[in-house]
Amino acid sequence: MRKVKILLVACVVLLFAISSVVSTQRQHQVSGLISLSIKTVGWSSSELEMETLKFMQALRRIALNDLSQKDVSLRFDLLWSRIDVLAAGEESRPFRNQPGATELLQRFKQHLMTIEPEVLALKPGDQAARRLEQALKPFQQQVRSLNVRSAAGEKSWRDLQQISSLQHEANLFLLGLLLSGSSLIFLLIRESTTNLKQALHDSLTGLANRHAFHLKLQQAIAAGHKHHTGIAALMLDMDGFKHINDQLGHAIGDQLLQAIAALLKTTAGSGNIVARLGGDEFGILLEQNATPASCRKLASQLSTALKQGITIQGHRLYPQLSIGSSFFPEDATQPDILMRHADLAMHYAKHDPKTGYRRFEQPMEDKRQRFHTLAEDLVAALANHELQQHYQPIVCLKTRRIALVESLLRWHHVQYGDISPTEIVTVAERAGLAEQLNAWVLTTACTQSMAWRKAGLPAIRISVNISPAMYTRYDLAGMLTRVLSQTGLPADQLVLEITEDTTMQDIDSSPQILNQLRRLGVELALDDFGTGYSSLSHLKSMPFQKLKIDKSFIQACSPTSPQANSFLRTIIRLGQSLGMAVVAEGIETKAQYEYLVDEGCQFGQGFWFHRPMTGDELAAILRERQQQDNVSYLSNKTAVERQV
Repeated sequence: MRKVKILLVACVVLLFAISSVVSTQRQHQVSGLISLSIKTVGWSSSELEMETLKFMQALRRIALNDLSQKDVSLRFDLLWSRIDVLAAGEESRPFRNQPGATELLQRFKQHLMTIEPEVLALKPGDQAARRLEQALKPFQQQVRSLNVRSAAGEKSWRDLQQISSLQHEANLFLLGLLLSGSSLIFLLIRESTTNLKQALHDSLTGLANRHAFHLKLQQAIAAGHKHHTGIAALMLDMDGFKHINDQLGHAIGDQLLQAIAALLKTTAGSGNIVARLGGDEFGILLEQNATPASCRKLASQLSTALKQGITIQGHRLYPQLSIGSSFFPEDATQPDILMRHADLAMHYAKHDPKTGYRRFEQPMEDKRQRFHTLAEDLVAALANHELQQHYQPIVCLKTRRIALVESLLRWHHVQYGDISPTEIVTVAERAGLAEQLNAWVLTTACTQSMAWRKAGLPAIRISVNISPAMYTRYDLAGMLTRVLSQTGLPADQLVLEITEDTTMQDIDSSPQILNQLRRLGVELALDDFGTGYSSLSHLKSMPFQKLKIDKSFIQACSPTSPQANSFLRTIIRLGQSLGMAVVAEGIETKAQYEYLVDEGCQFGQGFWFHRPMTGDELAAILRERQQQDNVSYLSNKTAVERQV
C-alpha cells in the first residue's frame, strides 16, 4: 500500500512538472509571436506612415510660412533614417517580408534622393513645398495600404491563428497543471490528515496515544480551571504481560492488548478518553463523574471482568491490572504532575493484590522525593566521605571476650537525619550506586582494621555486609581482590556477611560465587538466617562458616514462649550440624544471653554486650582489654614464680 501511494504521488508530481514546463513554453511562444507582430510589422508600418505624414505636414506648414527650413530638413532626415532602418537589419526582416514592402522602400528612398536638393532649398512661404507634398501622396497611400495589410492581411491572420492555437494548447496544459496541482494538494492534505491521525493514535489498538492523552489532559485541566470542575487521571499497567509475551508469543500478546483496550473503552464509557501510553500501560481520563467512588467502581468492574478470563487462540488468559488514580485539582493542577501522581499510585497498587487499585496520597510523593534527594546526595556523600562506619563487637558467649567486629554503615543526612543502612543500600541499588557503595564500605572497613593493627592492638577480624546487587550483578571477587591488595589486610581476617535472601536470588550460581570468594581466603557468614526460604539441600551446597540468627528469633525467646524457644534451639542445632559457628544477633537481656549459652550458641552480639561505636571508641576498648590481658599475664607469672 505504501509503494502504491509513493508511485501515485510520483506520477502526480511528474504530470505537474510536465504541465508546468509545457505551459510555460507555450506562453513564451504566444508572447513572442505577439511581441514580434507588434514590434516588427505593425509598429514598423505605423512608424513609417507616421514619419511620412509628419514630413508632408512640415511641407504644408513651410508653404504657409509657419515653419522654418531647419525643421523641414529635420523631418526629412527622420523620414530618410526610418526608411534606411527598415531596409536593413534582422529586426526589420518581418516587415520587409510583407508583399511589396522592399520595392516600396527602394522607390521611396529613390524619390527622397531626387527631391533632396529642392527640400534643402526651401524657404518659408515657398509654394514649391506644395508640389513636393503632392508628389509624396502616392507613397503615403502605399505605406498606408501596407500598414493596413500588416494588421489585417493573410499573414496577420495566419499569425493570429497560430497564436490562437498556441493559446489553446497553453490552456489545455494549464488545465492539466491545475488538475495535477489540485490532485497533489489533495494527496498532501489526505496524507497530512493520515499522519496526524497516526501521530495521535496507537496503531495496534486504535486508542489515543500518550501524546494525544497529554493534549486531552491539558484541555480538560484548562476547562476545569474555567468551569471549576474536577477530573481524574488513571494509569493502568498489566501485571505479568512480559511472561505472556515470552511464553505464548507476541502475536497473542498483541491480541491480548487489543482485547484489554476494547474492555477499557467499553467500561470507561463514551464520554471519557482511553489511551495506550506504551507497552502494556494504559491511561483513562475521566471528565464525567470523576469522583473517588467512580474510580473505585471502575477498577472493581475491570477486575470482575478480567476474572472471567479472555480466550485468545485457544488460550484462556487471566490478566490483572494495577490501577492508580490522581484527581484535579486536589492532587495536582498540572498535566505532568497529575500523570506522575497517578503513575506513582499505580506502582503502590501492584503491592495491593486484593484490589489492585490505589488513589494517590501525598506520602507517596514524599517518599518518592525522599528517594530522589537521597540518591542525588549519596553521590556527593561517597565522593566527600560523608558516610561513616561504626563497629559492633561480636563476643564469645562463654568468655564474653570480643571475637570479631561487624562494620555498620551510618549516614546523617542534613535534611532527613540518620538514614538506616537498609535504606542506604536500597537507594544505592536503585540509583546504580551499589558497586561504588560496596567498594567504599569494604575499603573503609579493611583500612580501619589495618589501622588498629598498626596501633599495636590485638589482631581482630572484621565482618562486612555485602548488598544483594553487589553479589548478583557485579564482580564481587574482583573488587575484593583489589581492596585487599590496596589495604594490605590478610584475607583470613575478613568476614563477608551475605543474607539468606540474597543467595536465593540465583540458586544455580550462588555456590559457584561463594566458592570463588572462599578461594580468596575470606570467611563467609550467612546473615539474617530464618527470614528467607532456603532449603536444607541449598544450605549444604554453600560453603558458609558462620550462621547468623536473625534478631527477631532472639527477641521472641522467653520462658513463656516454649514454641519460639524450640524453634531457636532447632536453628542452633542445624547450624552446628552443618559445621557452622552460630552467631545470635540482637541480644538485649541477661535471660536471652543465658538461654543461648545453655543451648550451646557460640557467639553473640547486641546491646547487652556492646552498642555500635566509632573506630576510636572500639580502639579504646581493645586497648583496655590488652592491658587487662597483660596484667593477668604478669599476675599469673608472678604466682608461678612464687610457687617455684
